[in-house]
Amino acid sequence: MATIEEGQFSYNSVPLPDASTHVRLLEICPASDNEDGLYCKLYAAPIADLPSYSAVSYAWGDNTKTHSIWIVNYDRAPTSTEEGLDKENGHTCLLPITSSLDTCLRQFRTYKELRLTPLWIDQVCINQDDDEEKSCQIQLMKQIYSSAKEVYVWLGLDADGSDEVFQAFRQVGECMWDSDLFGKYRATKWFPAPRAIFYNRIDTPEVQELLQKVVPIVVPLLREKKFLAWYKRNWFSRIWTIQEFCLNQYTFFVCGDRAVLDEVVLLVWEVFLILPDFHHDTRFRNAFKDHPEILSLVDSVPATLLPPPMQHLFETKGSLKRGKCTSLRELLVQVSTRLDLGDHRVDILSSKYRDRVYGLLGLAADAEELDIRPDYSKSTTTAEVLTQTARSIIKTEGTVSILRFSQFPKHNVEDPDEVGYCLPEQLPSWVPDWANGTQYSYQFLDNVFSACGRFSSTADLIPTSSPSILGLWGLVVDKIEAVGLPWRADWGLKAYHRYILQYFAIVKDMKRRSAEKNSFSSDDDDDILYPSPSRRNQALWRLALGDCYVNGPQKRGRATADDVVPVFMKLIDHCNFCCSVDEKLQQQQQQSKTGSGNNNNNNNNNDNNNNVVPSPPELDQETLDFMVDRWDELQSKGSYLNNMMHMDGKRPYLTAQKGYLGMAPKHAQPGDVVVLLCGDTIPYVLRPTGHEEDGGDDDDHNSTSSSSNTYTFVGEAYCDGIMDGELEGRLERERHEFFLV
Repeated sequence: MATIEEGQFSYNSVPLPDASTHVRLLEICPASDNEDGLYCKLYAAPIADLPSYSAVSYAWGDNTKTHSIWIVNYDRAPTSTEEGLDKENGHTCLLPITSSLDTCLRQFRTYKELRLTPLWIDQVCINQDDDEEKSCQIQLMKQIYSSAKEVYVWLGLDADGSDEVFQAFRQVGECMWDSDLFGKYRATKWFPAPRAIFYNRIDTPEVQELLQKVVPIVVPLLREKKFLAWYKRNWFSRIWTIQEFCLNQYTFFVCGDRAVLDEVVLLVWEVFLILPDFHHDTRFRNAFKDHPEILSLVDSVPATLLPPPMQHLFETKGSLKRGKCTSLRELLVQVSTRLDLGDHRVDILSSKYRDRVYGLLGLAADAEELDIRPDYSKSTTTAEVLTQTARSIIKTEGTVSILRFSQFPKHNVEDPDEVGYCLPEQLPSWVPDWANGTQYSYQFLDNVFSACGRFSSTADLIPTSSPSILGLWGLVVDKIEAVGLPWRADWGLKAYHRYILQYFAIVKDMKRRSAEKNSFSSDDDDDILYPSPSRRNQALWRLALGDCYVNGPQKRGRATADDVVPVFMKLIDHCNFCCSVDEKLQQQQQQSKTGSGNNNNNNNNNDNNNNVVPSPPELDQETLDFMVDRWDELQSKGSYLNNMMHMDGKRPYLTAQKGYLGMAPKHAQPGDVVVLLCGDTIPYVLRPTGHEEDGGDDDDHNSTSSSSNTYTFVGEAYCDGIMDGELEGRLERERHEFFLV
């Protein structure tokens, strides 16, 4: 009997002729007992001529490789059969793998349809210790996943009621496909978007009948936290799984021995999205007024039990299927940012920080034009990767709108080495770090502002001495003289009504000081901030909204007095009412203390009376109910507070010379300058460094000399009165060089 030749596997035994044109595929050999060792074949093939194969998407989990598979020499081992591999005459080597992959491969070995099916699995098919090979193979990921027969998303073994979740997926999918609302699209490449149909047609019998079927299916599993547990599996938070999920038309979620098509999961996910509408939109409650059992079910699910938003998966795939091209900048924004404090989407994780960029390149429509090549060499820092990415996006798009997402404090983006040492932070101030929780720009609506006029869409980069320095043309609007309180969208803050009144009192005082600075008329249109005193007064409520107002999908745009003044005054009136209630309670408390003191003096010989503590004053139930209900109303969609959420952390400012009013990042300070930078529609705040940078040849530009042209970046800004190109003439006449470091 021959002896199995054992040893440690080397990728030199299965080389890639060219890592940029070839890949490896893995075949799992059958076994009579699933406890047997994992025997697999690994071989190379040109990506242009691959056999039919499936790709696997999974979460690595702990990177420690505690398990192993037996790699069978493809040339020397006999072909395996359904009866199993002829181990007696094989030549095998051990390849270490993680525990999560061991579980995945063992489960896949039990699926008859996957026996002897070639698989592409990154952990095995790429030599993870070869940075050069890894860089080349990552550039092929788009082709690998889009060309696969199907993609299997491995979530792990059955746990936390996942079998019931899969059963619910199938039931809801059947209900929806059987309805006339979605069934006619089943054979197309269209990716369903039920939420829009539910929202726009909630008054129709078809939608109401469908929701009467699906709500009773999903609500019990939501209450039992089984959907929440399913969506909290590690796979949903990994950066690489986004493109692995989105690039193939046929993607299956696999958990234990159950599988479901991705579009069915999407259908159920969109049902989750419309449940909050039952609380915020009276049309939904009115539509089911004759079905109190449905309203009762919906009301029994608190928001904390709803799965986190999954826009980075489902919306991205839906856009691809509908033929929408998405740029790398748009993908980075979608994955990293939060629209406001009410946005609880999942945090995206990666083992290497630079993968926050590399993991999205396969989805980016402009990847080829950007020419960003994955680089894992130790000589290239993550800061250099992010800087190159930002410069490439600015150059390719011709705008500097990416600067909106450079926020502070910045994360240290460098990965620790083998002993845990991290290089010090090296990221330039103007480069976004794309960390989880990056705040979305206050300018979240399209085509609303045009602060630079016809220069809004042209970023003319100036050559600089280093890639870390960004050279741009622009105009100093004015220097900041004073700043107010940063806005805090914290509805649970104690005495929030007093904080709100204090905030607007500061804005009102700044408005008064602005009028004093700019109360004259001028022949120069650039010196006129506001066309009338009434327009200046509107700054009181425009600033805190960034001059944008949203109330449902039909009303999205610039703030108007008709829309905003009523909701603004409702907020102020209620805050004043709460203050009057505070004063009433304070008076009652003072009277209670006075009465208690008199009582103790009259009974100073009675020890029991000396120990009596007066009860705190209490609101009557009617007043308490009114205040609670009104605060709920003031925080609902379309309210002033709700529209202020996207300005969280920004603070009002007043400029020194002209008296401009606006909103700046919370770390802005007096002495910073408000500027217009060619290539964007909104202003920015910069901080002078006092240093001079030599730029390129400016003979073709009418530049204004400056004692300092080097700045650190502070952040995006709103500046009332210049958002529609009012300073376009000054920008053309007086623009000069800005160098951001």
